[in-house]
Amino acid sequence: MRFLREAAGILGYAAIVLVLYRVLPEWLVSEERYLNSIIIYVVISVVFFVIIYLKGLDSLEYFRLPRKSVASITAMVIAAAYASPEFLFGGFKKLSWDMAVLGIIFLLGIGISEELFSRGLVFGMLRKYGERRAMIFSSVVFGLFHINVYVGENWDVWAAYNHVISAGSWGFLACAVMIATRSIWFTALFHALVDWNIVFAQDIDYSDAGPLPVYSLWDNLVTPWVDLIFYVPMALLILRVNRGGWPKWMGKIALKWKLVVPVSF
Repeated sequence: MRFLREAAGILGYAAIVLVLYRVLPEWLVSEERYLNSIIIYVVISVVFFVIIYLKGLDSLEYFRLPRKSVASITAMVIAAAYASPEFLFGGFKKLSWDMAVLGIIFLLGIGISEELFSRGLVFGMLRKYGERRAMIFSSVVFGLFHINVYVGENWDVWAAYNHVISAGSWGFLACAVMIATRSIWFTALFHALVDWNIVFAQDIDYSDAGPLPVYSLWDNLVTPWVDLIFYVPMALLILRVNRGGWPKWMGKIALKWKLVVPVSF
């Protein structure tokens, strides 16, 4: 019964976020690109930080810089590996300095506000029921939250389904990164970096691309789950390292590839 009350509370908080996204008018400050969104993200971040603080949630221990440990470094290296394709293969759009700065703040706003809600609040509220359960449930909520992108005229059931599975899978990895680094701020930065192409990716002209491919029902159902295979094993590896150091097989691979030097006494 207590869990149901917690779940109802989480749904209520999610409704607050949706209201802030939908009700705040576009003319809030100006028509300057990104500026209104930045303000909304700041409002959301402040609201949920205050809620987390007043409720005294366990997740407050993650409001710090990353710790220095094997698990933390492992998590940060894996996070960097996942974020790097955005810079290596995404291309860069030429923006003026003021637009680039606004774009970076906008991305940080996305990362901080969504992490405060999903990892700070939802994970923090559910951690008392077990860390793994809190990770799974908060990741599911994080994934479902992205349906918001497709509400109204943008509705596309398969695009929404794909986005929910992908975001939920990534959320599980982000949660593992936060636990290992002990820092929600690093996870927010990781979040901002993987969204880099929202602002800085080059525009692609699809006018000569021809008709879009037609996918079968099976393809539409199964393809998004590739992200689950892509993210979850690395999250489990991070949790394993955080719990008891690198697995023996990782040490053997590191020695074989001469990534480390064996020490003899």
